[in-house]
Amino acid sequence: SSLNIFTYLTVGIQGQLWTELVRTWDQMDAMIFPRLLCVAERAWHRADWELEHNREKREVQQAVDWSRFATVMGTRELSRLDKNGVAYHLPPPGARLL
Repeated sequence: SSLNIFTYLTVGIQGQLWTELVRTWDQMDAMIFPRLLCVAERAWHRADWELEHNREKREVQQAVDWSRFATVMGTRELSRLDKNGVAYHLPPPGARLL
């Protein structure tokens, strides 16, 4: 299946920061955090749902995994960034009309 081909062909993961727009360390922090934590989680964590072929089961497992990840981010990782003086950026909740 295409899922198995993707898993086989994926060697790593990366995230970019276009530094021509970065003038300060705080700007850099705001552009990469907390996204960098999300990239690291995706790279290091092998989720059960990744190999699930049943769409409904996969979506349920993804929702559980997302809830766990969001809870860890909100209760542990953001306070760790605060303690280390990282000027991260969280967009306000809500819809954006285009």
